[in-house]
Amino acid sequence: MKEKKGGFLRWPWNVVVYAALLVLLRAFAVPIILILLAVQRKNNPNGAEEGYCLTRTRKRLSWVLWGALWIVISAGMFYMFHVGLQQDPAYRETADYVTLAFCGGGGLLLLLLGLYMGYAGGRDCFFPARSSLADSIRSQLPYPEEAPPVGELFAMVDRDLEANGQWFDAVGIGQEWVLGEQANRIDRIRGIFTVDKIRHRHSGNRTTTTRIMQLVLVDDRWQKHITDFKKSDELRAAADCLSLRVPEARRGVNDQWTGFWNMDESEREDFERDFRQRRNRRASQAAQREILSEGSQDMILKRRDGAVTSRVSASLVREELKRCLDGEESGFELTPTRPIAAGNRTLRSLNCFVRAEAGEEPKVLLLLELAPSEEGENLGLALSADARRAGGILEGWLRREAPDLTDWDLRRVYAAPRDGVSGTQRKSQARLSLVYAGGAAENHANFTAEDIQVAAEGLVDGTYQLVDLTHASGYMWIRVTAGDKTDARCTVEATKPEGGELGFYMAKMPPREAAAWLTGYPRGEFLPGGRDWKRVKKPNK
Repeated sequence: MKEKKGGFLRWPWNVVVYAALLVLLRAFAVPIILILLAVQRKNNPNGAEEGYCLTRTRKRLSWVLWGALWIVISAGMFYMFHVGLQQDPAYRETADYVTLAFCGGGGLLLLLLGLYMGYAGGRDCFFPARSSLADSIRSQLPYPEEAPPVGELFAMVDRDLEANGQWFDAVGIGQEWVLGEQANRIDRIRGIFTVDKIRHRHSGNRTTTTRIMQLVLVDDRWQKHITDFKKSDELRAAADCLSLRVPEARRGVNDQWTGFWNMDESEREDFERDFRQRRNRRASQAAQREILSEGSQDMILKRRDGAVTSRVSASLVREELKRCLDGEESGFELTPTRPIAAGNRTLRSLNCFVRAEAGEEPKVLLLLELAPSEEGENLGLALSADARRAGGILEGWLRREAPDLTDWDLRRVYAAPRDGVSGTQRKSQARLSLVYAGGAAENHANFTAEDIQVAAEGLVDGTYQLVDLTHASGYMWIRVTAGDKTDARCTVEATKPEGGELGFYMAKMPPREAAAWLTGYPRGEFLPGGRDWKRVKKPNK
């Protein structure tokens, strides 16, 4: 959803105007400044012009102004307290003592409140790297101590909201982030609660009512984040939108969030285990539906590190392209099981590379490999495109649609032999077999290191009952079988080359340790045979 861009009092001219008003009108400038802030917020409610996150921190300037107002009022109360002390005690009445206590205690409280609001508002407004919003984003990254500069932190959230954002009051919900009073990663949300209630306060013969509308989010660290709303319809719509993003999260109303937030450690672990199981099942079902609907099971994706997978979907290709644009990978290749015809040309594969130059947007280089000519030449068609066009071409390729080749350049492609010696490709013996807790089974001949990591996590959270992995070489093999109610430990079986023969070993270990073996063993990080391992005869694989 695109936000209307406003041009009323842009930063830093708004600060210059506010400072000038304070100098000219002193305390009388505060109401005028607050009115200007409200007009600016109405013209540009969500900060689309200079970045959602940066605008959100700069809105804390109102805290500085409120803090100044509280300090001015506290100064007046201290003055009244000082004048009251100068009065002769012999002429003081009970009301005078009440006034002294009110002015002294109230003045101190307003002074502390003003100092806090002034400090917090000034920190967030003028030092965004130290703001509470930046801290909330930084703390949710995998390695907070290695977080990028504040500009890149805010850009992560801004890009998501710009591309996918839906706004409910002042809360923006994207595909990956929620921006309220603080930022929340959607995949870390565990509880979504709406508070909409009337609070009554009695003071003498008077009763005042206040309507409280809040969105309360609880994340996987069991930290709560509360954002105030002005409209109940917007509050419910925001909660429903988040529930679609995280259907496994706990929903509740009013004070139910306190019971969820105050669960003990064992209850939290049970909830987290159930949450992961349901999320894994949903992801697996969605991937299967996407593969079946798009027909992309006829495509193989190969990364530059040699890892391949046939479980290709549009979301996987988008993720691979994003990783390349972010510099995490250099490129990948999409090869259909049957070549694609494009007029009088036959297209064998589509290679994707990313080229980035200093000070420029990264460019995507696409290379279509053609079937060899009669002379044996390897030719290809190359195109340099922006990320948006490249994404469209890649998604069309998944549907076996040849792109428009009008502006593609013909090039010679130099292909190295597949095995480095004879040019013949040796058949891989790699296999990944999965048995779900419910009894269903899957077998994969093409998979990636990420697939193995997912399988390892599935052993820990109970998704899988058995994982069987055979290395491409054929002689490295490991099988992990989950425990049962009598013994929660996993049974791990693995091979180890021993001279001219192959040794088979077995051990019992906790699920997390077994998961570490499953992910590390194919990379040669672990070898069985220690004191906890028992050598056995060759098992029936």
